[in-house]
Amino acid sequence: MEEQPLCGRYEYHVSSYFTDLKKQLSLPALFYFLQESALAHAESHNFGWTEMSGNNFLWALSRIRAQIDGYPAWEDSIFVETWSKGPDTVMAYRDFEVYSSNGKKILSATSAWLVLNIETRKPQRIASMKDKFPARYDRSALDVRLEKLPQHGIPGSNYPVNTVPYSAIDINGHVNNTLYIQWVIDAFPVDYILNHDVCDIEINYLQEAMLNQQYYVTVEELLPDEYLCSVLRHIDNRDLSRMVLKFRRKN
Repeated sequence: MEEQPLCGRYEYHVSSYFTDLKKQLSLPALFYFLQESALAHAESHNFGWTEMSGNNFLWALSRIRAQIDGYPAWEDSIFVETWSKGPDTVMAYRDFEVYSSNGKKILSATSAWLVLNIETRKPQRIASMKDKFPARYDRSALDVRLEKLPQHGIPGSNYPVNTVPYSAIDINGHVNNTLYIQWVIDAFPVDYILNHDVCDIEINYLQEAMLNQQYYVTVEELLPDEYLCSVLRHIDNRDLSRMVLKFRRKN
């Protein structure tokens, strides 16, 4: 069997359904490409969805931080490079770099993943799987430590409540991680989003959101163009996802 590269490289075309009103790749679609690249690279090394689900496990994104220098336009192509950085006791680490078709780097990201038992949804210790990870320790896309983000300080009683629809549920039976980003972006005024791009985003995924659960989104300004946002479960106000977004005004 041909040995697979430690760093995977994947090309994506920015089709119209991946763009937003600004005629550029949307932020949720960009994260969708990261997710697809991680899945493909893990599969190529036999620790992806096929092998994990066969052992009653699933991968769940726990934390991610991305710095974004630009967004490709409709009909452009991008190249995602991704590699494993190996596991510790309970988390496995993966980095990403995204390049435009002219070779300019437009995104650097680092992420941490949990292995969950499919039936109990409990995290599993993965230190014993260390030998299965063909990791690169000589390359870092983003040299930052992924921390637990602060809890939101605004009560949620005045925020619109939504219900998780069938279309939000992915192959693992929960809301796909890209949907939380979409829900948060939708909570901002349209005029603000049209005139600003997210240039830095850090996310904690804290609880799984399931079909027909009710949720709401809160937005708290920390600094000019920097916001702490949470997606909370309505029944008990527990954070499902927490993120900090920094925006840059469009030229």
